[in-house]
Amino acid sequence: MSIIFKLFLSILLFVGTSSVAKADLVTDLSERRIDINSTFTGASLLLFGTFTEAFDYDPKRHDIVITVKGPNKPMILRKKAKKGGIWINYFREEYMEIPSYYSVLSSRPLEDISDKPTLGKYGLGTSFLFFNPNLNRQRLPDEKAWLDFRNAAVRLKKEEKLYIDQPNGVKFVGNGLFRANVDFPANVDVGKYEVSAYLFRDGNMIFEEHSPITMSKFGFSNQLTQFAHNYPWTHGFAAVLFALFSGWLAAVVFKRK
Repeated sequence: MSIIFKLFLSILLFVGTSSVAKADLVTDLSERRIDINSTFTGASLLLFGTFTEAFDYDPKRHDIVITVKGPNKPMILRKKAKKGGIWINYFREEYMEIPSYYSVLSSRPLEDISDKPTLGKYGLGTSFLFFNPNLNRQRLPDEKAWLDFRNAAVRLKKEEKLYIDQPNGVKFVGNGLFRANVDFPANVDVGKYEVSAYLFRDGNMIFEEHSPITMSKFGFSNQLTQFAHNYPWTHGFAAVLFALFSGWLAAVVFKRK
């Protein structure tokens, strides 16, 4: 099904329900499953949609914010300190779960769309992402150091292109019609991703919609990984046999030469 046809169906459904809803938001994705193989170099996902209210779209009053959040993963950060004349990794912050991937796209910069309490309520923007620290395992130099560690975690993710801020990344192409391109780097994790779209009016969030997408591996490399995970002893024994056979074969070939 083409993207244009899917958008046309979405608009038809949307128009049919707009008479009973004061505000509504309909979105769709160019793909809901992205396959990753050994030659995967990244992917781009098209999100498109439309919204309506009792009055027409006003660029000064309406805004769209889109977020894409990957599966949560643990993360450990360490900071060196001089102990006994030796620099060692002494301070640490351990997060039990943070989004492995996070992208936020908006029709304007977030600070121009709404205030900080509203952005924080919905976790919009890397500054308002919720990180779950392990309080029992953290060792901080002072009470305010948690913010330095948090900023460092965001900075490292951005350097890996796993955290992305795209102000003006949502483009309006008509009266309430919009589109956005979400980019995924080659080092994204597999799993379930959540795509969320938020409709703002005069700085207030009035409607939201959530859609899942899946990142999955396929091919021989994935089958080998799954086999090693499910049958570790068999995989290890087979690897040893393969190494012995390879060594014997190499010895035979070079001996003949």
